[in-house]
Amino acid sequence: MEVQVFDGEPGGERALARQRVRQNWRLAAILFVGGGIGAIPSDALHQPAHPWTIYLLPLLALCSGAVCWVLSDLSLRARWLHLTAIAATLEVALTVGLADRVFAIYFAFVAIYAAYVFRRRSAIAIQVGFASLAVLAPIIYDPATARETLVGAFALIPTLVLAAASVTFLRERLEASELRYRNLAERDPLTGVGNYRLLADRLPRELNRHRRNGDSLALIVIDLDNFKEVNDRFGHQRGDEILRCVADCLTAAIRSADIVVRQGGDEFCVLAPSTAREEAQLLSLRVEDALGGIQLGGGFLGATTGWAVFPEDAQTMAHLMAKADDRLLASKAANPNRGRPTPATA
Repeated sequence: MEVQVFDGEPGGERALARQRVRQNWRLAAILFVGGGIGAIPSDALHQPAHPWTIYLLPLLALCSGAVCWVLSDLSLRARWLHLTAIAATLEVALTVGLADRVFAIYFAFVAIYAAYVFRRRSAIAIQVGFASLAVLAPIIYDPATARETLVGAFALIPTLVLAAASVTFLRERLEASELRYRNLAERDPLTGVGNYRLLADRLPRELNRHRRNGDSLALIVIDLDNFKEVNDRFGHQRGDEILRCVADCLTAAIRSADIVVRQGGDEFCVLAPSTAREEAQLLSLRVEDALGGIQLGGGFLGATTGWAVFPEDAQTMAHLMAKADDRLLASKAANPNRGRPTPATA
């Protein structure tokens, strides 16, 4: 049996989360820089003219953007992004108070950013609520314009809420679709078990996890005996039914934490976390017994297995699969006539 190997970098949710956090820091940097640059023309055209010190506010926004860009490479946790949204709200509020009320529109970018970046709706609500309070802040430090502030707040605060709600709805729909497509991409369409893509993603991650924990991991490779003869005698439709039955039997024979994968054709494997050598041997025998009970015409289907255990047998995905494949070939060589299906009607 020929086994493909893959030694790419481990993927998974953790790597995706780190990449997402980095992108969110850079998005904050772009918004800070864009807001700072966009404020300069309005400050320059303001009548009466602002003092030159007002341009310290765009400079503050540019500096904040530069800091966010630098922080994007520091692998900070996602919770630190809350400080970015708070800082943006405070800077917008400061610009509104010292420059012009027209800049209150920038609170909308804070709401949109929060809805896009944060996954918990409560966190989004807190950020939008804080921005809404900042919209009302002029009532405190400029009571003479309280009525004007309230009129603007009645238009702006609902805008913040609707903008955040819309972005949250669209983001959650997109994430749900991505999850469905990812699950479909990692499933064998014929049998419903995992495919080689799932194995190539999960096995390196599990090796790293077991290496950190000092634990053992087993890989069982499975080859159906003389399955080509099944297709030749009974047809490919019957062969597909047998493959689905094999997947069901494997799923029933393994533990809840184990993973069944169809690598292609009649080749399957089982990834068994936290499994030592003796347990791997027992699991291999249990798999053979389960598949040997599948009736085929007047006889029974047979299967040959090979197993390997990390870290005793191998340290990498490629070597682990090669060692399991060697044991499978040795088992086949020792029993060359096993599992030949009886020539009967399907």
